Amino acid sequence: MANDEMLVFKDVMSPSLRQMNKTFYSNKEIFFHELINNASNALDKIQFERNTHKNISDDRLVRIVPHKANKTLSIIDFGIGLTKEGAFFIVTKDINAQQPSRGTNITLFLNDNQLDYLEESTIKNLIIKYCQHISHHIYLWNENNKDYWQLINIWFHDQERDNTLLPQRHMNHLPDDLVPSILSKLPLKSLKRFGCVRRSWTLLFENSHFMNLIRNNFIRNHYTYYEDACLVLNLTLVHHRYNSSLFLSSGERFQNMEKLSWPSQIPEDFGQLYILGSSSIHGIFCLHAHYNQQPAILWNPAINEFKVIPPSPFDYVAEFMEIVIVYHGFGYDCVRDDYKVIRKLAYAEKTDDDDDKLSHDILTVGCVWEMYSLRNNSWTNLQFGVGIPSSSDIKNKFYLEGMCHWWGSEDDFIENLISFDLINNVWIMTPPPLDIPMDAYDNFEMYLVNRELFLLNGSIALMSNYAQTTTFYISILIEVGKKETWTKLFVFGPIPYITFPIGIRNMGNILFQTDDGDLAWFDSSTHILQKLGVNVHGRISQLVVYKESLIRIERING
Repeated sequence: MANDEMLVFKDVMSPSLRQMNKTFYSNKEIFFHELINNASNALDKIQFERNTHKNISDDRLVRIVPHKANKTLSIIDFGIGLTKEGAFFIVTKDINAQQPSRGTNITLFLNDNQLDYLEESTIKNLIIKYCQHISHHIYLWNENNKDYWQLINIWFHDQERDNTLLPQRHMNHLPDDLVPSILSKLPLKSLKRFGCVRRSWTLLFENSHFMNLIRNNFIRNHYTYYEDACLVLNLTLVHHRYNSSLFLSSGERFQNMEKLSWPSQIPEDFGQLYILGSSSIHGIFCLHAHYNQQPAILWNPAINEFKVIPPSPFDYVAEFMEIVIVYHGFGYDCVRDDYKVIRKLAYAEKTDDDDDKLSHDILTVGCVWEMYSLRNNSWTNLQFGVGIPSSSDIKNKFYLEGMCHWWGSEDDFIENLISFDLINNVWIMTPPPLDIPMDAYDNFEMYLVNRELFLLNGSIALMSNYAQTTTFYISILIEVGKKETWTKLFVFGPIPYITFPIGIRNMGNILFQTDDGDLAWFDSSTHILQKLGVNVHGRISQLVVYKESLIRIERING
């Protein structure tokens, strides 16, 4: 606009121009609204231009200047687009006036019968009436106080901001040190998405100070599932076929441990009992044996109600065949108000070995994935399950927001997070992150990386460490199916005297087993290891979250 031209309408108008004059320009309020709207559109372009041109200043505001002495009304913005080359029209009278290098200054010269448009009350009413969709600040100049700019689209700001003085260029800026503090309190998923607003926000993940804020806020985040919940510790003697003990624990150091009784109807030869997943679902546990053909059991300890899940047609095999059953998921379908169980059945030719030696390492000749529905009380063959990695571990499995998740591995050491959508019956596979620095270990081999899958404060978390080392890396997955959304959040260690993790509770506390068999809490914020005085040597330990409920199983299955 540095070389503006003055366009003068002749006395003789064309028919089309006469029609436009009667319709558009005759409605002064709409004309005023269109000028404000054009200014807002020009400001919107700055947001996108700044992603590639960092030298563009971020002055996204509209200024309205009513000048009664000159009988003029000016609408000023520092946007992009309303220049001579890109404008639909230019309204000006002073062709020699100095113009900013970017933006538009439209000055309207008013007739004597239109001077009410210079009144503060009139302008405010028009803004409230027509401009509530405008997301930029709109400031009004006061002729009696030339250093004062009044914010007039007040629905965006509190009264205190309405009465502040506007610095010439930076009123719409937050202090640089305040922005990271605000962003660090957002969920990681939202923060990743907001990276498209400003490229500098995506670089915050490389800033150590910002990552410390993220960690602290993440740990302090109160996951609602832990409200009124307690921990259940399942201890199973290794190589002892019929000894699994269940303890309801409370207190920071497990000082109050109440032994729970398994359902009395479970036969003594059932085998070692495990809880499927890392928590109860509405107070209901899914109990199962490991590898053998014993049926799974749904159990609500609060009302001592249980249900034996019936077998499926695939449970029955020929005499020359062996079958290995591995349970992978227990969850809730909120659309159908149904509880579901996922398992894998693998078949192999029979050998002369004792049944106790049967394991997931046998050479299978086929497999089937099934899902049990409590509402239908039946099993369904899951489609497209061929090639889906399974998990033989009693850990590394949990339910979250309509999906069952487990850490699956294949014979060639390829590992993936497997997620099954219980509502849509869809498989989702997420590759692991590159979370361990390979150059930190001599002769690094990927198959020597140990991984544990956890539910950490309501997020999918993967803990990794290299074999024979106790430095741990924890990454959070923001969106299933997208490897690039893994975000490394914690690195801690080496931690002396520990062997492997058992489970996680709220506030980022991780339960480890030490090399002498004791249980110990590790605080991920203070990095303090605290032994609990509970020895589990020679036992398989399982930690799950239990939240009591009076929901009856027969209500669904009735």
